[in-house]
Amino acid sequence: MSDPIFPVVFGIDFDAEAIWFGKVKEGEKRPVLFSHGAFAVREGLRPLLDLFDEHAIKATFFIPGVTAERHPDAVGEIARRGHEAASHGYRHRSITLLSREEERDELVKGIEAVERVTRVRPPTWRSPSWEFSEHTLDLLVEAGVMASANFHDRLRPYRHVRDGLPLPVVELPVQWHLADAPYFLYGGLPGRVLATPSAALEVWRDEFVGLYEDRPGSFFHLTLHVQLIGHPGRLRMLERLIRLIMDHPRARFMRCDELAASVP
Repeated sequence: MSDPIFPVVFGIDFDAEAIWFGKVKEGEKRPVLFSHGAFAVREGLRPLLDLFDEHAIKATFFIPGVTAERHPDAVGEIARRGHEAASHGYRHRSITLLSREEERDELVKGIEAVERVTRVRPPTWRSPSWEFSEHTLDLLVEAGVMASANFHDRLRPYRHVRDGLPLPVVELPVQWHLADAPYFLYGGLPGRVLATPSAALEVWRDEFVGLYEDRPGSFFHLTLHVQLIGHPGRLRMLERLIRLIMDHPRARFMRCDELAASVP
């Protein structure tokens, strides 16, 4: 009997300018601030996609509806190369600030915007703020979402349950230390200098090895942002991590929808 595979998921947030639109007043002009997001489209995306092609990796890209509308060619290229185009809300607004109807509107509009570009209704969803409201789970079921990548409570995929009964939504948990934002977003955490790529690599490498060797049934879920990871030095670091992962025979790169489909 062969050893069980160890799933590896790269969940990539392709926010572009949307993440910054959510931090300013509607209609406010902040061209330099927004240029952080424009970098993802102009410089970061293609080298990242080329790196994945080189190593035959298929990832999941979480895309706000606004980004799909502003950059349909880029989103189309993601899908054309075989990656999953998943939903990441519409305007990258925090769910905690919305009414139930506003939350439904953001969810549905975000899904439909990605679907219009890719011709595939995205089955996977990530909250713009890694948050749920008391309504979110019901709205996900109503919208036909099959996979969520938001909770931080486990090291293994699981199915959401209500009143003891399984729901259609599978959770693929994430972890803050397995994301690039704490190391690279505006110099990292408050009071800290910008983390070096090697510092992030050390944490991600050690966590991968620990999960692979010590936690049966677990998986490795890395959260990246195109505008952060898409710089040359950081892409070199990511390639070193990829090569390390590929040296482990049970490791298998999977899209979120593929992994979710395997959860009972």
